[in-house]
Amino acid sequence: MDDQAGKPYLKIIGLIWILIECSLVAGNIFGFASLFTELPRYGIYQSECISSLEQNKLSKANITTDACHGQQAKYQLAFALGIAFYNLPAMVSGMISDYFGPRSLKLIAIIFHLISWLSLGFITPNRNWLLIIHTVFLSLSGISTLLASFSISNHFVKSRGLVTALISGSQLTGSLWYAIFQILIGKGLISLSTLSFIWASFSVLMFGSAMLFLDWPFSFIDSTLKSKITKKEVKTITNDDTLIKHLTSPLFIVVTLFLSSLLLTVSFLPIVWPAWISYLTGSNSESSEIDY
Repeated sequence: MDDQAGKPYLKIIGLIWILIECSLVAGNIFGFASLFTELPRYGIYQSECISSLEQNKLSKANITTDACHGQQAKYQLAFALGIAFYNLPAMVSGMISDYFGPRSLKLIAIIFHLISWLSLGFITPNRNWLLIIHTVFLSLSGISTLLASFSISNHFVKSRGLVTALISGSQLTGSLWYAIFQILIGKGLISLSTLSFIWASFSVLMFGSAMLFLDWPFSFIDSTLKSKITKKEVKTITNDDTLIKHLTSPLFIVVTLFLSSLLLTVSFLPIVWPAWISYLTGSNSESSEIDY
């Protein structure tokens, strides 16, 4: 509704809704490494494993062992592509939100979300490539959902910074879900495909927040929370707050480079860490405590 002062609870409901949504779907890609030990159960990239015969020195019996370094490399590749696609398209997603509204960006995120989780749900050893489809579209959906969700902070003028911090924090909690998947699958309580279909159903939650709490520049189907922008404000933004001015600001460049080096290092650490430990221990799985 246009008169938000009369119904402030709508803003609170919208914020809680979006916080729950971001914690469920916005940052899942950062915990994808937790599935590395569970994907072999389903034979994903099992063809990359190389079988070899080793003789037990005590029993003199031949033992067949599998070296699955290639399999783990495929998992790491899918993870790396996911991390890359989470960060690289951020500017494009932001431009879509600016020109077509956060609701349009959220609707695009829903499509990516469905493609991602349905790909994981239907993955089989004969369709290994669906794993990369899953991670790439999971990242595209996550960053689009996150950027679209930030727009609700416009309705909290006095606490905009707090709202933005809450949304960012809820996005980080999304990385825990894959670890929970690992526990549930490891104990045999549920299958990977069932979890994938459950997460795909959260697109209904995303659609609800898009239609109820986010705006777009089209006149039909207005959101419950609608922001008004006067012509004077638009003129000020056009004349003073240009994109080129912000991008060429020395402070913006320094902060962007610093955060990029910091965040990208942390993001890619789960990818390079197993290979690094394996190299230092001479590929000794017992010393490195890595289950290949």
